[in-house]
Amino acid sequence: MNTNNVNEARNVLAQGMTNIYDDVNTSVASAIKQDLLEHFGKGLYYRLKSGEKHITPEQQAFIAETFEKHGVTTPPVYDKLIEA
Repeated sequence: MNTNNVNEARNVLAQGMTNIYDDVNTSVASAIKQDLLEHFGKGLYYRLKSGEKHITPEQQAFIAETFEKHGVTTPPVYDKLIEA
């Protein structure tokens, strides 16, 4: 079995996260944002958020883990998903 095809099929990039905190309590959103800023750094965080830079599957996984860590059960919502 060729596992490269499986990995390629899952390689979906996200672009932008301008509404990522819409369904999250304000205090929880603030804590999530702080964790993401610490992990990505201010410059990269804002480039990812605005859609200037694509969000890789690894970055998406970290963002999802951060949401779960703060008790958010719904997955993060990105502005656009792109098959890569």
